[in-house]
Amino acid sequence: MNFEVNKYIDDHVGDMVADLGRLVKIPSVSSESEPDAPFGSNCAKALDVMLSIAQQAGFTVSNFNNIMGEIDLYPGEEPELAALCHLDVVPAGTGWNSDPFSLTLKDGRAYGRGTADDKGPAIAVFYAMKAITRSRVKLNRNMRLIVGTDEECGSADLKEYRKYNKLPKMVFTADADFPVINLEKGMIRSGIKGKCKCGGSKTIASLQGGTVVNAVPGEATASVAGFSIDELNEAAAAMGKPELFTFTENGAIINIKIKGKAAHASYPRAGINAITACIALFANLKCDDGTGDLFKALNTCFPFGEDNGASLGIKMSDSKSGVLTEVLSIMDYSCGEFNAKFDIRFPTCGSVAGIKEVLTNKFEQKGFKLTGFNGVEPHYVEENSPFIRSLLKSYTEVTNKPGKCIAIGGGTYVHDIEGGVAFGANFPGDGDCEHAPNEYIDIKRLVIDAKVYANAILNICAQ
Repeated sequence: MNFEVNKYIDDHVGDMVADLGRLVKIPSVSSESEPDAPFGSNCAKALDVMLSIAQQAGFTVSNFNNIMGEIDLYPGEEPELAALCHLDVVPAGTGWNSDPFSLTLKDGRAYGRGTADDKGPAIAVFYAMKAITRSRVKLNRNMRLIVGTDEECGSADLKEYRKYNKLPKMVFTADADFPVINLEKGMIRSGIKGKCKCGGSKTIASLQGGTVVNAVPGEATASVAGFSIDELNEAAAAMGKPELFTFTENGAIINIKIKGKAAHASYPRAGINAITACIALFANLKCDDGTGDLFKALNTCFPFGEDNGASLGIKMSDSKSGVLTEVLSIMDYSCGEFNAKFDIRFPTCGSVAGIKEVLTNKFEQKGFKLTGFNGVEPHYVEENSPFIRSLLKSYTEVTNKPGKCIAIGGGTYVHDIEGGVAFGANFPGDGDCEHAPNEYIDIKRLVIDAKVYANAILNICAQ
């Protein structure tokens, strides 16, 4: 470790927080393409602000078509090491105790959408680079920070960037956990649709919930016609979680609010799925048209409280990467037709083609159709590689904690990059607040993040 580098980071915590605040105030949710803004104007604005922060600090930057940006330690030199971070965020959702797009400091934490995922870590990597330059440490090789704008919606930014730009052999993303993640489960994101006869006197009229495919939906709204509050309370009691529902009469219609708990799709047991809770409720209703049968069929595929794919016929696990998880994350149902989306994370013993075949047959049996199917195979990097050993060494030198490789269910920015790994920024024992209300980063942790990244840059690029 370098004393002066660490001291610079300690002395500039206020600047780190201020720059993070500049990024958080931009609601950079990826949206429809606009002129000169492939992922929406707010994502382009966030990229511009990040590059401006670096430029004002004396760094040479490049903007690749408002898709991704580059910040180099030594301009004009090919990098030995690259760090990938993203500036786009998931929608804020509800349940916040403060403005999600205004940095709020409280009890040593900085609250706001993107503080943990992934604007805070981007600032940590940048200040690691800044500390090295300000301390006049001379490295033998260049390091590049690459910041993108579409990681949350499929990493189309990185795919486009890589068509024209070569990545170095050593790449890490600061978008997951320490010590080092060298195994990421395979990922499938797909849709499902179906329809039935509707219009009966006792019918399910609507169900909407979820905002992004990679999150457990914490809220949903629905409506039914021809039922009494007592019938709905009885159905809610039968499904086992009556406290999740609020029923409001509106003439012949009863409006329903479902309050679950949002969570990242890679950790579904940390959440309570509002959509599948409502499906389970509807499966207990006696309708006089086809809507009841539709939701009974959906309930057999996605039972409330199940997240291992057993009812879909895809339950699997292995010792290296753990269990398969699945989340029904988006639902749009009305007038007897629905379109939904779901997220699956599967271990190394599975394959995209094998799971697709099982799902296709399962849904066809229920009268549903698979739509928009996309999948990637698991990602694995040999844990004894020199790159991983350098990262683990850097982590241990700063934290005095043992370094080891771990596997996760979440897919990161490096999933399709040969040899790429995730390196922070969460530490073991940190809470999982990404994609949830009141997302935050502990300011002391932000400082340690920067020191770990600085040490990694020194260890790798000073060779």
